[in-house]
Amino acid sequence: MKKWLLAIVMVTMVILVGCGSKDNGGSGDSSKSTVAKVKETKKLVIGTNAGYYPFEMIDKEGKMVGYDMDVAAAIAKEFGATVEVKQFGFDALVPALKSGKIDMIFAGMTITDERKKVVEFADSYYETGQGVMVKSDTDVKDIKDIDKKGKSIAVQIGTTGAIVAKKEIKNAEIKEFEDFPAGALAVQQGQADAIVYDEPAIKVYSLQNEGKVRALDGLLASDKLGIAIQKGDDETVKLVNKFLKKYIGSDEEKASKAKWFENSDWLNKVNSPE
Repeated sequence: MKKWLLAIVMVTMVILVGCGSKDNGGSGDSSKSTVAKVKETKKLVIGTNAGYYPFEMIDKEGKMVGYDMDVAAAIAKEFGATVEVKQFGFDALVPALKSGKIDMIFAGMTITDERKKVVEFADSYYETGQGVMVKSDTDVKDIKDIDKKGKSIAVQIGTTGAIVAKKEIKNAEIKEFEDFPAGALAVQQGQADAIVYDEPAIKVYSLQNEGKVRALDGLLASDKLGIAIQKGDDETVKLVNKFLKKYIGSDEEKASKAKWFENSDWLNKVNSPE
């Protein structure tokens, strides 16, 4: 009789413990899609890496601005939320997403097969490529002119530019930097002979530092940029893709693109990458 009563008590305790674990944010919460969470909290927490002009920059008032920030704000508005921006080193963005510190990555991130193994990507929202920038006073016309022993190529850690450079550069030394501005400054100061990075940022930096650096003609590789989402969150990917189909090419998106890519009025309103 006592054994029977003890068994009932033990089963009851197991049930109560199980129910308690769900109430304290257990597996029940982890099953929510990112969009469901965003709609509930009214906040979209995004991770980015400032310095990728004109996608994400910090303005004179300390606010993150740029084309990516406009896309993020539009998506948040679609889901009835506001945006909270968190800054990370580029190579720390995916770990931050996987650990739940952020909901999505908006950082001009190139869609690659390797990254697809650990995150989901929404459809590409922008197509670009890897460009090369050198000092203005050099006679270099092609990346082959500096792919020689004794020369060096700057890259940002964890970026597509770093991957492409390591694949395409056969003889020059590859120097890794924490961010694009640091690598670009190294080129200006003669610490590196060139830098490989996304074409839009190189064009903007060259415009901002006219007479100091210049972009070479042509691209090393073409890239499709995407928004990174938690692995396995197919519902959020589907909803973001649905939004992007109506947003890309809309008057709102065209105005954003014109503001950031077609003029330089904003350059004196953001912190210098130097």
